[in-house]
Amino acid sequence: MTLHATPRVPLDDSYVALVGKAVYVFAYYEWTIIHIIECLMNGFVNQYSRGKPLTSGNVKDKFTSAMAKLPASFEKVPVADLKRICDEFDNLIVKRNALIHAHPATDSDGAQILVYQTNITKPLPDTRWPRTEVESTIAAFDVAACQAGLILHRLR
Repeated sequence: MTLHATPRVPLDDSYVALVGKAVYVFAYYEWTIIHIIECLMNGFVNQYSRGKPLTSGNVKDKFTSAMAKLPASFEKVPVADLKRICDEFDNLIVKRNALIHAHPATDSDGAQILVYQTNITKPLPDTRWPRTEVESTIAAFDVAACQAGLILHRLR
């Protein structure tokens, strides 16, 4: 028996792998943010890992709170750079949530894709996730993770 059974539900293995890559790259990015918060608020990694589970939105709130508590003499990284990273994280949480909360659908060309539908007042109310959109989202997560990594390096 193999560990990877072929499912009977309609799917495209390469598309599903791409969605998995997006989830993985965002997780890497979020952990970079978590380590930035650790540099600003000692003990956060332990709190995140061993405490009550935190959503990405809660992590963003902790980042905001940690920045607000920085002393005026803080010089390792300009607070404006931290704010920019935090704002980008907030924006990309919305994108990631729209991807992971999407539902499978068959596109007009027969391709299996994800579709996100929610209240029209949400930032991304109705989003189709064709391969090109997933790829561009991975690229956005990757760029943001690298930018956050530069900030983390400066903080350490």
